[in-house]
Amino acid sequence: MRLLKVRVQDFRCVEDSEEFSLAGVTCLVGKNESGKTALLKALHKLKPDDTAKEAFQPAKDYPRRKWRPDTPIAANPPAITTTWELDDTEIAALEKQFGPGVIQDRIFTLTKGYENVRRFGIKTDQATLVKNLITDGKIVREELEPISGSPTPEAAQKTLEAIQSRTPAQTKMLQTLQESFPKGGDQAVCQAVAAYVPTFLYFDEYLTLPGTVSVNDIMTRKQQNQLTERDRVFLALLSLAGTTLENVHGAGTFEEFNASLRAVSNQITDQIFKYWSQNKHLDVEIRLDHARTSDPPPFNAGWIFRTRIENRRHRADTSFDDRSRGFVWFFSFLVWFYQLQQQYGKNLIILLDEPGLSLHARAQADLLRYVNEQLRPHHQVVYTTHSPFMIDPDNLLSARTVEDVVVKDKTSGDEKILGTKVGEDVLSTDPDTVSPLQRALDYEITQTLFIGRHTLLVEGPSDMLYIKWFSGRLERAGKAGLDYRWNVCVVSGVDRIPGFVSLFRGNGLHIAAVVDVQQGSKNKIDNARKALVGRHLLTTDTYAQQKEADIEDVLGRDFYVALVNKALDLRAPHVLPPAKPSAAPERVAKEAELHAATLPAHYPPFDHFVPAEWLFQHGDEGAALPGFTDAMGRMERLIADLNGLMP
Repeated sequence: MRLLKVRVQDFRCVEDSEEFSLAGVTCLVGKNESGKTALLKALHKLKPDDTAKEAFQPAKDYPRRKWRPDTPIAANPPAITTTWELDDTEIAALEKQFGPGVIQDRIFTLTKGYENVRRFGIKTDQATLVKNLITDGKIVREELEPISGSPTPEAAQKTLEAIQSRTPAQTKMLQTLQESFPKGGDQAVCQAVAAYVPTFLYFDEYLTLPGTVSVNDIMTRKQQNQLTERDRVFLALLSLAGTTLENVHGAGTFEEFNASLRAVSNQITDQIFKYWSQNKHLDVEIRLDHARTSDPPPFNAGWIFRTRIENRRHRADTSFDDRSRGFVWFFSFLVWFYQLQQQYGKNLIILLDEPGLSLHARAQADLLRYVNEQLRPHHQVVYTTHSPFMIDPDNLLSARTVEDVVVKDKTSGDEKILGTKVGEDVLSTDPDTVSPLQRALDYEITQTLFIGRHTLLVEGPSDMLYIKWFSGRLERAGKAGLDYRWNVCVVSGVDRIPGFVSLFRGNGLHIAAVVDVQQGSKNKIDNARKALVGRHLLTTDTYAQQKEADIEDVLGRDFYVALVNKALDLRAPHVLPPAKPSAAPERVAKEAELHAATLPAHYPPFDHFVPAEWLFQHGDEGAALPGFTDAMGRMERLIADLNGLMP
């Protein structure tokens, strides 16, 4: 099941967020007090992990300026409205339970308001449900007649109840209806769907693992049902280590147990440092020691569990408590989340409020990588941040801007409070709101890109080199090259174009793009085309005259094959053949890539940049390659069309 859309109304500072969509990982950005936390908490109340936090409370949650203690809160609008999509497995399970054709749409709504009742909006065919029940009951024809046209299970039940002398089959059907549909067919379907709705886990206080733990002390608290949240993090570490508190407490052979902990320590080291890139010279050591009577209580009796960090570079080890706050936070978060997965399973939606505040920029990037690689495949994640390093430039369109909007009347000067609004276009009139997005993108831009008043977006550096090189050859031939006002900017993929366009449109830039066409890229191209004004998106298939095309196909196969053979210095029998093999892919760059994979090891490695780089370095030699004239003609048409977009 996937959460598609959310709308929050009349909850704290959010009077109406308006509907916004959620991705696999969604980032909420905005100034302090803009309403980001309120949005997460409203979501959490839909189905929290802790039922004590489930209820919407008018005195606490209803907007202060609208609440009147003596006036009941209307059921509509609900505090939160969500739209979901059932997956194929869930649809199959529901059809097994109710029969085929009952669930009419895998998209449904789920709402909850201050009456604290979850309400489902699911499109069902109740008449089909009755027919499925009849089929399952194997009722003979004459017995079927009374209920065969019933529009709902409720109606079928009333019909059967009115029959004075029921047959055994009719009695059995009535019993089925009474037991399975006590509140009607719709309610039964809703209850079944409710079981698939994920649990929401909300994090705002990120607990840290204690480095030293008295086993006797924590055992006592567990027996008295008085475990603290930090205790639970420690128990999570034991779970990650493949043991339990009882096993530790009952350890008989000291040396044997510590030997097993050494193996566990290695395992945890591998898991943790896969995502902690700040210092690769650290090892986690988990150790069980006898208490020293000279230590303060409760560490002076029984077993003492110690987590220490060894630095191989400095040949020193320190207590976990003495490590940097950032490392302690990162370690604890990974351990804690592992425990939650064990407790709740994978049917979770993770809500993170300002994660990684104590982390360095690179460590924040590590955390983001953990979210994308470990959480995203199994859970939807929604998190808030002010940090540009917690924003993924490759998934910029999954960010949502959050603003506390106040509109001023131009005539009277009166202010109208609209409350928290959520935007999907990653663009805001408020520079403070969008600044983390801009800074995240700026970081990428400063690596490889140049932005100007007239910016031409291309997918890769080879695209830029080919356009620049052929532009120069056209000018040498006395023809028009690329307009000098175009600044060519590499965006590393068509899916990043809408994000760039949204961010820079507010700066008054004139933007165009040239993109490749591949199988499965239609939606990405459509999104890019919607983002660009008019006909400012050119696709390579137009100039290559084939269904799938990269910039290399615009050059023509003859020219590109000759170019690859030259760039890699391929000799017979390892050259790319002049004639295209029947089994070769339509895209010549893909053909070259597959061919390069078969070459002996002494040949240099191949990527799309290698031929472009060679061409740039061997201008006249490149102009003498077979197919050059045809390549010039195609690139001339492309460049002319780009120049035609210049205002």
